[in-house]
Amino acid sequence: MELFRTEKIADGSYMISYSIKELNALCYLVEGSESALLIDTMLGAGSLRDLCAALTDKPVKVVNTHGHPDHVLGNFEFDSCCIHPLDMHMLRELTDLTAQMLKGFAVNDVPPMYRDMITDDMFRDCHPIKAYPLYDGDVFDLGGKKIEVVGAGGHTAGSVMFIDTDARIAYSGDACNGNTLLEFDHSLPVIGYLRTLLRLKEHQHKFDMMYGGHEVFDASIIDEGIETAARVVAGTDDRCERTGMTGGTVYYAAEKVAGGYARKDGKRFNMSYLPDRVLS
Repeated sequence: MELFRTEKIADGSYMISYSIKELNALCYLVEGSESALLIDTMLGAGSLRDLCAALTDKPVKVVNTHGHPDHVLGNFEFDSCCIHPLDMHMLRELTDLTAQMLKGFAVNDVPPMYRDMITDDMFRDCHPIKAYPLYDGDVFDLGGKKIEVVGAGGHTAGSVMFIDTDARIAYSGDACNGNTLLEFDHSLPVIGYLRTLLRLKEHQHKFDMMYGGHEVFDASIIDEGIETAARVVAGTDDRCERTGMTGGTVYYAAEKVAGGYARKDGKRFNMSYLPDRVLS
């Protein structure tokens, strides 16, 4: 089995995933006539550098939607990346991870039947690389294609989206999806995230689809996000108590189906948050 799967989603644009679905991460290669962007780098398994070379003969620049490990661990195969300054500290904290550690993370994520596929030569040690800042309003000119950076703080303070207006695609990371997590110390309070969503609404006319770090949605999920976050701020959400990613108590804004991921009311957007991190 090949480790990577690629799917062409627009002219010169590819969605990249792992063949093992339990390695649940997505990244994207967007090519212009002069250069290409690799948007996020997933979990560090396999060689994205080699894959990109098979897809394009243009120089490739790595950019990140945010600093979480499942979006940046492949950065260390490259010489540099671009990431928002507010998330750079997360990248620095990963530089001491070894190839064996990364392999262990992957092995723990997959069912036993796939563990023999996770081999030592799929990983490399992390190490310091050059990290250049990117900001809201920046534009990457790839040659015949321009990619706009839009601030999307919430899940992390430095989250951004990359908008390709020609293809009408927003590459959105974890900024707005069916499981938007605002439960971390580096997440914004809910009121700050609501402001972000209202600003993303101002850009919504530029894209039809949001290709994220784990899921793909049409642009109307932003409207569901605004509605849901506003309910949290008003104190009228479902306030469903759950155990969060780090083991503490969090609340989900909308009730889920019994034992499942989906919202009980059939809508798509949902979010976790800390009860003391709504207004400040």
